[in-house]
Amino acid sequence: MRTAAGYALFDTGAAGDRPGLLRALAARGVRNSDIKTIILSHLHFDHVANAECFPQAEFLLHETERDYFENHGAADPAVPLFLAETLLRQPQLRLMSGEPEVLPGIRVLCTPGHTGGHISLSLTVDGKQVVLAQDALKHRGEVTAVTLTGAFDAEAARKSIDRILAMADIIVPGHDVPLARAGDGFRSLSTCRERIEIVPGGQSHALTVQ
Repeated sequence: MRTAAGYALFDTGAAGDRPGLLRALAARGVRNSDIKTIILSHLHFDHVANAECFPQAEFLLHETERDYFENHGAADPAVPLFLAETLLRQPQLRLMSGEPEVLPGIRVLCTPGHTGGHISLSLTVDGKQVVLAQDALKHRGEVTAVTLTGAFDAEAARKSIDRILAMADIIVPGHDVPLARAGDGFRSLSTCRERIEIVPGGQSHALTVQ
């Protein structure tokens, strides 16, 4: 995200995402040192790796997620305990409370459920309300079902989903393509395709998953 306060990232992905993350930044002419702020939605392994790539950035975490880690982190298999403990000790980590405007035009939404202190972000783009949901809504199936799979707190997760669906014109799920409001529901703004090469007996077959 490019803001008046400089470049920011919302989460840093999993360890295996590092090559793609760095390529994507380079393709946009953004150096690692240009990233001034990293906002963490929650402390799961696929959202908090690669922090060491951005030593000059300030890291922002909601205090309720710190509390979730301290009280429930050891029982959550998706929390990388050593990495999370290391992040929480970093001098450049700042804890947030409430729902502040964390950067110019970007506001925190408390969306607990997936974890106890999960947050999303809200911003306005071309007059439309955009919610960067992350794992408060992982994919379009959860939009349709209004149910979050793998929730720490199912009731809180449902309330978070209801809140996002009520306010958003565009939703960016944590693990799917952006979704735009269309009538009473949402439609995908783009198609997600992954090309897989299968080579049985030396013969290559291309399979496109959509």
